Amino acid sequence: MKGKIVKLTGGFYYVMSDEVVYETRARGLFRNEDKKPLVGDIVEFKMENNLGYIEKIYPRKNILKRPKVANVDQVLVLIPTKEPVYNLNLVDKIIASYEEEVEVLVAINKYDLDKSEGEYLFEIYRKAGFKTFLISYKYTFTIDLLREYLKGKTTALSGVSAAGKSTVISHILKKEVQVGSVSEKTKRGTHTTRHVEIISGDEDTYVFDTPGFSSFELDVKADDLKEHFREFEKNRRHCKFQDCCHINEPGCKIKKLVEEGEIPESRYNSYLQIYNELKERERS
Repeated sequence: MKGKIVKLTGGFYYVMSDEVVYETRARGLFRNEDKKPLVGDIVEFKMENNLGYIEKIYPRKNILKRPKVANVDQVLVLIPTKEPVYNLNLVDKIIASYEEEVEVLVAINKYDLDKSEGEYLFEIYRKAGFKTFLISYKYTFTIDLLREYLKGKTTALSGVSAAGKSTVISHILKKEVQVGSVSEKTKRGTHTTRHVEIISGDEDTYVFDTPGFSSFELDVKADDLKEHFREFEKNRRHCKFQDCCHINEPGCKIKKLVEEGEIPESRYNSYLQIYNELKERERS
């Protein structure tokens, strides 16, 4: 039988095949080959006395690092307008971590709580070159539009804790998913997602919630950071120097575009802050 691993917990792999989920284990041969099945893998498995055994893993399109999931088509980064208060530096770190791995979409969530703030955020990421959405479960047409972009794909939802990922999944797939809350004391999200699970919807649509971030360390070299900001990569050929890091170099096209308002200032400020953090880490 052939199916997709949709959940891993307690050493058991749950494989969906023809809309039925089977509980399976991995054959010992994978341990011998030092190869471990991942959530998202397409596999061959065989049922023996109500328990399945995975016998083959099909070639992977990609592997997402956080969390470790295979065959992801796109990442949807959620930014809340408020509750909790957004941190664009943290958001930009999260986006940068995915930028070279998979297509990134951005959704400004809880739009109903502060429309002007939502539109401000929308413009930042639209200008930066991301397909961007304004969404709220209170405005069902916004969820319907987003659903069309997720149809037939496997999408990871990422963002800070309590950005509303579980709520969005519930409305996208029209089924109940456990939802976290915002701590009244800290105004930060409580972590809801404990394991990796891909939840299926209609028309081969798969969505999964990643653990929420309250802090994040980017695993790249400072001088390579520019490659993780798409609006910089798009325009860097116009810089005077080929290896321009867009900090203090003369003839930097990126800094000029920031001054002209073509590149959002918040994105450039995030870049500078992250760059300095990475440089400091490299020196220590």
